[in-house]
Amino acid sequence: MLDQNLFLAQTVNFILLILLLYRLLYKPVRTFLDNRTAEIEAQIKTAEENQAAAIALRQKLEEQAKDSRQQARQFLDEATKRAEALQADILQTAREEAAAIVRRAQEVAELEKEKAWAELKEQVAELSLLLASKVIAQSLDEQQHQELISETMGQLDSLSKGKLLQ
Repeated sequence: MLDQNLFLAQTVNFILLILLLYRLLYKPVRTFLDNRTAEIEAQIKTAEENQAAAIALRQKLEEQAKDSRQQARQFLDEATKRAEALQADILQTAREEAAAIVRRAQEVAELEKEKAWAELKEQVAELSLLLASKVIAQSLDEQQHQELISETMGQLDSLSKGKLLQ
């Protein structure tokens, strides 16, 4: 049989023990667990923020790399265009210089040709005078006439070869 006083005393002791444990043990453990949970949540939040910042930084770096590649491409395109323009200018200048050289060479050749013609005319005039003086100096028969023409032509050839080669 149960003693009611004992039962009541044990029940009161049990309730006091639970209250005592609640105050001394449960509250500090619960506070410790709440603090630990808050710390873990803060670390998770910080890790998520760091991950978001890392993703944003990676995207920013990718954009910068893309911009750098684009700028490098533009720089190379501009350099290529400048090189092509410079090449075209150099080719144009070379063509103009070549044309000027050809033109000067043609002018020099024309001057030399005119000089040669002038010398030839002078030689022909000299030969004509020489021929006329010989004709006047002697009266010629047909054979002498042919010999005189051959001799004059020989002199003309020797004069023209000698002066034209100079």
